[in-house]
Amino acid sequence: MNSAHLEEDFPNLHKEEFKVTSPATDRPNCIGWAFYDYSQFWDPSMIGVRGYYWPPGVPRDDSLESWIRVFEIHGYCICESADLQSDSEKIAIYAAIDGTPQHVARQKSSGVWVSKLGKSEDIEHNSLDALGGELYGTVVRIMRRPRLPGASEEYTGSANTNPQKV
Repeated sequence: MNSAHLEEDFPNLHKEEFKVTSPATDRPNCIGWAFYDYSQFWDPSMIGVRGYYWPPGVPRDDSLESWIRVFEIHGYCICESADLQSDSEKIAIYAAIDGTPQHVARQKSSGVWVSKLGKSEDIEHNSLDALGGELYGTVVRIMRRPRLPGASEEYTGSANTNPQKV
């Protein structure tokens, strides 16, 4: 797959190795990808639209607090370090300079980060800095939860309509 357009959108990608792991698709977005939910686009503004999801009880706004709450109800808690911990699964939330969340990446058990880039491809990248910049901003929050036993970290191409819940 040609990845030149990704390096245009994310100039830091050219500084490190990254791998495109699946072609562009409109499902899911980065939040769904973080939860292994490959069939839905998680969006607080799309109430009642088929293929879109936002958990009940979480404010329907695009605030950092709402994104954090979504991850908290799925067993995540705020932590200080993005360093690999073998017993934990971590996510990193990126936000624009005004604090609006833009993206979330998930860390695999190998320490590599995975990201679904909106309606574009998904990639593996070695550092969180790879996606930092004008489009996604910077990492503003790291969260972790216990690594789920037996959870597959690989996209299988099959739709998972039931997000994993802890």
